[in-house]
Amino acid sequence: MTAIQDSGQLAHIVFQNAAEGIAITDPQGRILAVNDAFTALTGYPVADVLGRTPAMLRSGRHGREFYARMWLALRDEGHWQGEIWNRRKNGEIYPEWLSISTVRDEAGEILHYVGVFTDIGRIMAEQEKLRDLAYHDPLTRLPNRMLLRDRFEQAARRTLRDARQLAVLMVEVTAQGKVPNDPFLVAASEQLATHLRETDTLARYGENEFLVLIEGINGPRDASVTADQLLKALERPLTVDGIDVYAGANVGISLYPMDGYTLDDLATAADAAMLQARSRDRHGYRFYSAEMTAFATERATIETQLRRAIASGALELHFQPLFDVAGSSVLGVEALVRWTDPELGAVEPERFVPIAEDNGLIHPLGEWVMRRAFTQFVAWQAAGVAPPVLSLNVSARQLERIDFVDSVAALVAETGISPQSLEFEFRESVLSDVAYVVPALEALDQMGIRLSIDGFGTGFSPLGNLKTLPISKLNIDRSFVSGIGRNQGNDTIVRTVLGVARTLGLRVIAEGVETEDQAAFLRNEGCDEFQGHLYGQAMKGEDFVRRFAQRRT
Repeated sequence: MTAIQDSGQLAHIVFQNAAEGIAITDPQGRILAVNDAFTALTGYPVADVLGRTPAMLRSGRHGREFYARMWLALRDEGHWQGEIWNRRKNGEIYPEWLSISTVRDEAGEILHYVGVFTDIGRIMAEQEKLRDLAYHDPLTRLPNRMLLRDRFEQAARRTLRDARQLAVLMVEVTAQGKVPNDPFLVAASEQLATHLRETDTLARYGENEFLVLIEGINGPRDASVTADQLLKALERPLTVDGIDVYAGANVGISLYPMDGYTLDDLATAADAAMLQARSRDRHGYRFYSAEMTAFATERATIETQLRRAIASGALELHFQPLFDVAGSSVLGVEALVRWTDPELGAVEPERFVPIAEDNGLIHPLGEWVMRRAFTQFVAWQAAGVAPPVLSLNVSARQLERIDFVDSVAALVAETGISPQSLEFEFRESVLSDVAYVVPALEALDQMGIRLSIDGFGTGFSPLGNLKTLPISKLNIDRSFVSGIGRNQGNDTIVRTVLGVARTLGLRVIAEGVETEDQAAFLRNEGCDEFQGHLYGQAMKGEDFVRRFAQRRT
């Protein structure tokens, strides 16, 4: 009897002291009990809610169908969870993550419903702040490359639908005379923006380059008119720190879809045209022509040579250590593919991986990387020199393949590696289409493979996906790490990422840590792991063992 009483006492203590709001109802939905957190989160004292139904909290944002689906899930599955908007006693509408469970007796009759919820308003505000910071250039507040890419994809679809054309203008601006570059660029961006339509997009693309999307044009003449207007706008002096400054400008123009189908292709073409304008005109514009660049030829050459390299085993793996924040213990190692071609020389992954994704080579390439990395890691384990974790990058294209999980399981069985030793990294953009990634990610998690989001902050997915998918770690992108200390906006992004991770109970690794100042900042802000040249760069397997085998935890 004492054990039963103790158990009941413990349950009561947990109920009253839980951080989450909890409400218990009878089978008709009438509230029987709430805890202190419920009162604190909703503003309703216990006396105001007993005997009433949770419908008193409804915000009005959800229709009848939403609640019908909720009750259908409770009836058929005994459980429902999701994001919902409710209203506090003071009238404030707020978002919460709600989980409702059905409690039945031994005969299967419903005894109670138990609802548990947390206020996620602060997390959503942090995500929105992070979205704004990461989608805009911190200096000019113009769209950056990520937002530009999103707008281009939408504009390209409309262009094809309407049988129109789209122009991409690369605008390079330089100050005549010695002036601070940052305020000069701000003044130049403001001057350019006043000579564009609301439907056009002006974005910061490089140090002194802007990219302009001109949508809905009928041909080259429309693009040339805009280019001429921008050049004339910059002929007038700019006010920089109270003095008049004249700007030089050159514009390169490419047209969609004649000069390319992707933003990268069109930007490369516009940049080549801009370089020609710079060399010939100095404050003029030029259109792109196929003779100005070897881009398409290089892409075809890379594809051909990469096929040969995969078939002949001409690729190699390098390994980069993952450290604790003190830089003294190796927590893991990341396998990175490297390629040196007899004709092309050293080809960076940034050049050949996107091509592999486009033409399907990512599947044999990914399988080659996994087989070689798994085999190497198992050999290190046998020799007693392996770090705790082997990390590999997984492409969204690989996850799309229906037999990807089966191929991983086959390689695990073939090499004998323990799935618990593996960590797969994937870009955050994968989460934007959970319909096809959820089964794959859940299957990998059930195998024991840890999952992390690579380059967090450079792409955005619904917050609920981060909460529900089996993710254990976020990787701060090296572009944010490299900007630490350079401007307040970048530092705020890093702090926000770390704050989101803490809220969700995830570990964080910072990529591309190059200086002690970066490490100190990240350490003070609560980062968990480091990767970068400050502690160890990528190297061949034998070099990795020789240097780091004795530094494992």
